[in-house]
Amino acid sequence: MSIANYRILFGIYSFSILAVSSVSGESFPDVGFYNLDKLFHFIEYSLLGYFAVKSVRNPTWRWIPVISIYGILFAGLDELWQSFIPGRCSSQFDVLADISGTLFGSVLTVWIIRRND
Repeated sequence: MSIANYRILFGIYSFSILAVSSVSGESFPDVGFYNLDKLFHFIEYSLLGYFAVKSVRNPTWRWIPVISIYGILFAGLDELWQSFIPGRCSSQFDVLADISGTLFGSVLTVWIIRRND
């Protein structure tokens, strides 16, 4: 897949995260998986890290700080946005799970790319 396609997917995925964050808390079914919330955040943002790495030309370790800063800012924006949505609340622990996921996804992707070169 081309870098241009990954950039489009990165944008759509980023927008999708904010779209899901816009859904009222009462709209989500009560499935009782409260302990898995942080795991879902981690996985969601690991994918964001993956798309971020695949969106750049010549992905190297030098991109990790830039992608991490994006992840920090985007996670903060996402949690701030959620604080305005009825039935949703923001959490600094969600932000930490988001940042960890972004870092994990981007590092793993760069490592795999570099290993295969």
